Amino acid sequence: MSSQHRAPGSGQRAFLRRILAEGAQRLGVSPAGETVFGWHDRTIGSPALTDTDTLWLRATGEHRDWAHGEAWTGNQDASAITDVPKPAVIARVDWDEPPVSMYAELLTYVPDPPCSATPELTAPPIVPAAWWSDLRTAMEALAVYPTDRGDHDPSALPQRVEAFYRRPLALPSPPTTRTEHTDLHWANLTYPRLWILDWEYWGNAPAGYGAATLYLHSLLVPDTAAHVHDLFADLLDTPTGRLAQLSAAAHILDRAGRSGDYPTLAALVRAHAARLIQPAGRR
Repeated sequence: MSSQHRAPGSGQRAFLRRILAEGAQRLGVSPAGETVFGWHDRTIGSPALTDTDTLWLRATGEHRDWAHGEAWTGNQDASAITDVPKPAVIARVDWDEPPVSMYAELLTYVPDPPCSATPELTAPPIVPAAWWSDLRTAMEALAVYPTDRGDHDPSALPQRVEAFYRRPLALPSPPTTRTEHTDLHWANLTYPRLWILDWEYWGNAPAGYGAATLYLHSLLVPDTAAHVHDLFADLLDTPTGRLAQLSAAAHILDRAGRSGDYPTLAALVRAHAARLIQPAGRR
């Protein structure tokens, strides 16, 4: 998880530390080691000790009006996926302090560090050759996992993407869909062993959406971006892959505009989207 904008002493971080401690008490574990804050201080996590094992303790809280839906149960729902290298939820506890709902969950501990401290890659990743084939294998295993999560009306996605870019784009409707990790960036991948982290947002999406997200988060390191593209070219270089890239780019650019995220990446993503928007003969 990446470091975020709020200062460590902020009220939000104090709140998160409190619910982490409360969750640890309710789950019968002891937090130990470095505390990590998630995107915009929405979540908190740290290693946690049982009598016999080390696990990962993660906690978050939301106003009760928002504390529901697929993202609220994403990690828990993903525990049924057993053929992808990912943490599993061991236990979870939910509680309320009106008007806020909270949960804490214990997950398998992953000792390998993230490939990047930020979602966007800023230096070539130090990964073994087999890591790349493991990534492709994991994405193919995930693709066939049946789920009702994710985009429930994929035929509407082309219109949403066209509305973002404010022009018709001749996108496939409906697109080919499959199960994807829709937040596949470099802070959610570990090395030297591959683990895929943070499963809040996963489910049905255009085929190749995960690859598109990872590719766009690689653009600051051209050689790595080219490697990602080559690894997933059969998905990216299709009409649905073009839609996936434009949709993932829209998400990044929207975050950049709304939250000030991706200050160095946004221009490259915008330029890549512009190339995808051009008529085929002019690309």
